Amino acid sequence: MRKTRAAWTFGAAFAAVMTVGQSASAQMPGALDECLELAGEPTAEAPVSRDAGSAFFSAMAKARPHCEAALIGPEQDGRVLFHMAVIMQREGFHTYALRAFNMAASTGIAPAYTKVGDYYNFGIGGIRENHRRAVENYQKAAETGDAPAKATLAIMHQIGRGVPQDFDKMFALLEETAADGYHFSQLRLAELYMSPDAVSPTLARQLDLPDPLKATEFYELAAAQGNSVARAELDKAADGEGLFNDPAVRLKLINRGVEQGEPSSINTLGFMHERGDGVDYNPQLAAQLYIQALEAGLPVQELRGLENGRFVRWDNETALEFQVILQNRGLYLGFLDAVVGPGTMGAAAQVAQQAAQAQ
Repeated sequence: MRKTRAAWTFGAAFAAVMTVGQSASAQMPGALDECLELAGEPTAEAPVSRDAGSAFFSAMAKARPHCEAALIGPEQDGRVLFHMAVIMQREGFHTYALRAFNMAASTGIAPAYTKVGDYYNFGIGGIRENHRRAVENYQKAAETGDAPAKATLAIMHQIGRGVPQDFDKMFALLEETAADGYHFSQLRLAELYMSPDAVSPTLARQLDLPDPLKATEFYELAAAQGNSVARAELDKAADGEGLFNDPAVRLKLINRGVEQGEPSSINTLGFMHERGDGVDYNPQLAAQLYIQALEAGLPVQELRGLENGRFVRWDNETALEFQVILQNRGLYLGFLDAVVGPGTMGAAAQVAQQAAQAQ
């Protein structure tokens, strides 16, 4: 019943749109302003999160009666047509929606071309897929700067859908729209930098994929705008889960942290060298890195690391090298016995204290 009434309501308003010479006085005063105030400017952008999507459609529901009233009259605002098309698409009235998107596009509303392109690209609502027509509409939107259209064209170039497969064009379009602040493009670039199989083998080698540094950069950009998927991926990266669990990927991230002087990254690299975990076993370098981490601000109680949540006994050679460094600095006065007890850790604490005082 609700759906039938909704279709009749929009049908009546849509008929008014097509009626030549309809009296402008029939339009509710202020309806256009109320419609645009509540619905905002037309956009084909993907919502940054489920909550954002819910908030968007809630606003559209409030705007609906005003937008319907704003349609009545001799001239129709393309933005109102777009908003009513979004509402009808949401409710499943795709014949009306597609027609209204086309009308909105004819008035110069760029996102409307993108929406029309989506219908032909994905076969929404039983519309037959026509990738050529989809590309034509995306290109019209892209020519006016519509970021979602450019991003979709990028993906189509990636898979060769309606256009020749062209990874260079894909990256160019995604990088352009990511630089313009479109969170979807930032997210897709992050995913590409972690997915060597998503591009040609030649390009994967040229870009040295996977590249967790670039991926993290774009995840952070998208997450800063509220993109929930990007936020979840950053959490995985912090926990070393998913694609970030790959040893080579993890090492790249750690090395970046070392280059930036992050105490935890320096300490982690030292722990890896102590154990020969993903890197060469090198007790002398491990000990040097532990000292460097302390000097960079690592609390002495966080030195080294845990394995499966448990303390790992010091490697003898690494412990000895650690004591030698502390002894050479005049901080450790005990025996060089590779036993890291209170004396050794007390000397290590002095390294951290001296570094803090020097700052």
